[in-house]
This record gives sequence, C-alpha cells and structure tokens, in this order.
Amino acid sequence: MRLLLAACCWLFLLLPCPASAGPPHVMVINSYHAEHPWVRAHNAALLEKLAGKARVTCFDLDTKRIPRSQYPEAAERAWRAVLADRPDVVVLTDDNAVRLLGRRVMDSGIPLVFLGVNQNPRKYLGDMESATGVLERPLFKRSLLYLQDILGPSLKRCLILFDRGDTSLVIRETTFKNQTSLRLGNTDVDILFLETFAEWREAILSARKKNYDVIFAGLYHSFNDEAGEHIPSDEVLTWSSANSPVPLFGYWDFAVGKGRAVGGLVNSGRPQGEAAAELVLKILAGERPGCLYPVIPKDGQFVFSRYELQRWGILVPLDIIKADEPVRFVD
Repeated sequence: MRLLLAACCWLFLLLPCPASAGPPHVMVINSYHAEHPWVRAHNAALLEKLAGKARVTCFDLDTKRIPRSQYPEAAERAWRAVLADRPDVVVLTDDNAVRLLGRRVMDSGIPLVFLGVNQNPRKYLGDMESATGVLERPLFKRSLLYLQDILGPSLKRCLILFDRGDTSLVIRETTFKNQTSLRLGNTDVDILFLETFAEWREAILSARKKNYDVIFAGLYHSFNDEAGEHIPSDEVLTWSSANSPVPLFGYWDFAVGKGRAVGGLVNSGRPQGEAAAELVLKILAGERPGCLYPVIPKDGQFVFSRYELQRWGILVPLDIIKADEPVRFVD
C-alpha cells in the first residue's frame, strides 16, 4: 500500500500543472484616436476602474482623421485583432465603432459594451441580447437655456457650428431632427453643418455682421486642409476663440479654457468610461449583457474659464454657482 501511495504521489508530481488562466481580457476599440481628449478621458476611467480586475488592450479606428473610404479597412484590422485575441468583453466607443463592428462582435458570441453612442443603438445592433452600454446625450438645448440665465435678454440670436463628421450627422438627425433653425426660449438658433475649415472660418468671422450674440462650437474634429491633411482640432478651436467677434461657448469640458471656449454646461468622457467599466465588471461577474439596461450618466457639469469670462466681461450668476451641481472654474 505504501509503495502504491508513493507511486501515485510521484505520478501527481510529474503531471503538468495547468496554466494560470490569468485575468479576463477586455478589448477597447475606439472610434477615434488615443490623443483625442474625449478618448483620453473615457479610456483613463476604464483603465482605472478595471485595474487589477482585467487586462485591457486598446485599438483605434482613427475615424476623425482618416477619410470615410478607409473606414472599412480600419474596421477589418480591428476585427482581425478581435479574432486573434478572443477577448472576454469588447468595448466599442462612440457611434462609428458600434456601427462598423458591433453586429460582428455580437454574432461572434463575445459580450459587447458600448459607450458614447448618440444614435439609438438598436439601429446599429438590432436585438441587443449580448450587448449593453452607455448612451451619450449632449446637452445642446439645456446648455443654451442656462446661457440665457447667464446673459439675460441680450442673448437674442445664437449660432451653433458643426463639422460634417459622422457624429455631427447623427446629432443633426437625433437631436435637431434635421432642423437648421429653431427658437429655444427667447433665442433664435441657427445650426450649420460645414464641410471645410474655410466655411467654418467664414461663419465665425461674419457672426457679428449677421447679428449673432454668441457662437457654440459643436464638433470641429473632422476638417482637412486643401492637401487632404487633417487639421488638428486644437488648431480649429484656438483659431475660433482668437478670431470670434462674439463669445464662443462649448459642449465638452475639453473645449473650455484660456484661448478656447468660455464654458457652459458641458459633457465629459470620464463618466462614460466609468459607467462602461461598471457594466464590464457586471458581465465578468456573470451577468448577461442583454439583462443590463443601457445607462445614461448624470447630466453635465458647469465648467467656465476664468480668463475667457473676464475677457468677455461675463459674470456667472450666484444662483448657478450655488446650484446642486458644483461649478468648476479653470484658467
């Protein structure tokens, strides 16, 4: 018996040990590029929330800088990475990634979490049995209503500018119902979707002549120069701030600051990443994506540039400063 036990022990020691499974793998596929401030914000939140709980890799489609004709090729590269790594969860950020890859991820049996989506996700995904995520609802109308409280009756006409990137066209459909003019509160609003930076510059420079009191810089990340080279979004924003004859406001926190936008009620990518990470963790814990309802993070925050407020002689009313949502001031 002792000989038999000893033989069994030696046999057990000689058997190969199972390899450690390691942490689950989460692949994040961004519609845009890693240097984009929106991407930096939501990716940082994802990485922080998943640290020590999952291995995270990122892939960028770069659709703010490459022409639309190259989108399918970028999507194929991302898909090959998915097939090679077979992650436990795929996170698709913003509309382009979901539109280009969402259905394929779902059909492959990999759970899907999306974030930053402006369109109804069912338009891209159909049934969502293996998908859930975080919706983005930019505060276009609420921002303007709060601006009426700040500027008072002097705010009669407002111009909102967008490029003609994919996200802008989704916003045109979902938020503005393809309208280019509307009245909101006591303010007449015109909305332009512009193809070129030259058109954008002309709209900025002629704003006062056309009796606009303020400009909102919506999306401005998809312009190319005459040679077809992408124009950095920071260049567009700083030129707009320096040359606008009327105060320039924004919708995202990364647009606010000295030499940029005055501020406003803005969205941030960080809450999107935090909410998406929470959904990822629930899926990794065994919950089915289709049983997790898509979420919308809490509405935006007031962020203002001290420099730009002083430059334009704008005072933020005390009732806004004391609002439940704290006001953040930056340089």
